[in-house]
Amino acid sequence: MLSTVEVVQVFLARLAAQDAPGIARLCAPTVEWEAPEPGGARWALGSRTRREVEARFLTLFATFELEQLSVRQVIVDGGDAAVVGSTRWRVPATGEQADVRFVAVLSVHLGEIEQYWQMPDTLAVALATGGARTEA
Repeated sequence: MLSTVEVVQVFLARLAAQDAPGIARLCAPTVEWEAPEPGGARWALGSRTRREVEARFLTLFATFELEQLSVRQVIVDGGDAAVVGSTRWRVPATGEQADVRFVAVLSVHLGEIEQYWQMPDTLAVALATGGARTEA
């Protein structure tokens, strides 16, 4: 069974590799979920199955190409971990680039992710996808 730190390390490696099935395999059969949809406009709340987690990350990786993942800090307290970092994504549909700061909170029990909360800079995502504009 993996420790909380090990689960976070594997999660980040699979995120960097854009391995949606691998991310889903790290999860419990049901995950308490709070994260925006890939376009950043709507928030998805509630329980998700492994299959739904995989589908969410497949959609993310189809919408955005991950160019860089930087982790600034990982804070672990028992089964809870907070990851503070940034990503650089390219939006193939628009050619735009999005530099997105984020905090992800994972709760791990018996080596599986039971809760996943992601708080990214949704304005940066919306600007890159055309979902928002800045006035000149």
